[in-house]
Amino acid sequence: MEARGIAQFAYEVGQLKQLRRAGWLLAGVHNPETVAEHSFRVGVLAYVIAVLEGANADRAATLGLFHDLPETRIGDVPNVGRPYITTAAPHDVAADQVAELPEILGRHIVELIDEHEAAKTPAATPEAKCSRDADKLDCLLQAREYQAQGNQQVQRFVDSMVTAVHTETGKRLAAAALETEPSAWWAEFAAAFTSRVAAPTS
Repeated sequence: MEARGIAQFAYEVGQLKQLRRAGWLLAGVHNPETVAEHSFRVGVLAYVIAVLEGANADRAATLGLFHDLPETRIGDVPNVGRPYITTAAPHDVAADQVAELPEILGRHIVELIDEHEAAKTPAATPEAKCSRDADKLDCLLQAREYQAQGNQQVQRFVDSMVTAVHTETGKRLAAAALETEPSAWWAEFAAAFTSRVAAPTS
């Protein structure tokens, strides 16, 4: 039954809400973000970048949302582990993940994974480039957030992510992320709100 296969797939996707991003553990971050939390902001950032780059924002956001789906089965392998561990190709993992889905749906999902994975190839679509930049930018933002919480071991993430983005919009956003404190969005709102409340009335 198609609905049963979709339900199983949804349960599997839910595992990304439990899976911690392993690289942060190596940097001494306690209780780091999950893959699902990461993927959410990647989708948002991919949408933003794509709009400003003139790409298909809906497609880019979808790529960002799905890009780490294979990690439900192979885990999140940090860079230091990749020279020692060989995992199945994301395409092959995704193909198994969607085996019980309606064929047209499964094909769409595998195509999303393939498109994102091809972001560094000459055949990369504009949307894949936006999604990949969003992936790197989220890591940069997250590292800055962990720094604000007192972790001083994540600077290498900041440095490497700044140089990993390639779109013009991505580069501008990376520079802005370095100049902007993670708390600026609410601190400025709170200051403006306090000023309005304290303003004398006639």
